[in-house]
Amino acid sequence: MEIRRLDVDDIPECMKLITDRGWSWTPEQWEVMLALGPCYGAFDGSGLLGTALTTPYPEIQAISGVLVASRAGRQGIGTQLMSNMLDISPSVLYATAMGQPLYERLGFHPVGQTVAHFGTIDGPAPGVTRKATPADAATLADLDREASGYTRPAFWDLVLAPAGPYEVLVSDDGVVATRPNPTGVTIGPLIASSAAAACSLIADVAAGRGEVRVDTDDADVAAYLTGHGFEARPGGCVLMVRGVENVPGDRSRYFAPASHALG
Repeated sequence: MEIRRLDVDDIPECMKLITDRGWSWTPEQWEVMLALGPCYGAFDGSGLLGTALTTPYPEIQAISGVLVASRAGRQGIGTQLMSNMLDISPSVLYATAMGQPLYERLGFHPVGQTVAHFGTIDGPAPGVTRKATPADAATLADLDREASGYTRPAFWDLVLAPAGPYEVLVSDDGVVATRPNPTGVTIGPLIASSAAAACSLIADVAAGRGEVRVDTDDADVAAYLTGHGFEARPGGCVLMVRGVENVPGDRSRYFAPASHALG
């Protein structure tokens, strides 16, 4: 078995792995992850056996995409892939129920949990936002650092690129972004001064967009979504850290992550 860094030529093999494990990542998501940090794959003569991705921030690294092909399970491949990363810096990740036992064995502990809500918002948008432009990048990176605790200007440059897959709206109270998923759009990051402001941002970006996904740990935002007919899917993802006590930032203003992969 060979472990090496992935590049864009490996995306077709990565998508086969996604299909095999029943995940919903798109090729565009792989392009984003490859642009923002080193991504590793384990290969043998049959092809790609597994992946593990890291996005480095000065404060902490976000680990994601820890996937092992069904044909290669229980061979320690996920552990080998992650061993390349764990001693580099403190780490954060969102764990599925399947992955959580592995991460606990590797020294991660839980500090939170998001629940995925799916639904639609009909009617006119409140009109509290405007479309963000690349000129907003520095301001949004500063706001993001305060709320999420992550310094990631390269992420905002990518998100605000005119040809990119994201839509970003800003208001006096915060920022909300969407990205395509296989059935509609996913909201994140969602940063706002209050839960009420976060709900207004959701309404603006989600109105008339078809099925929308919001992953949140906030009870008030969750109540707003279920009140508008959104379905809260069971399970969720557990936010876990290693090498630190908790995630950085003012998480009272961080109502949905940039993605589970990016923290």
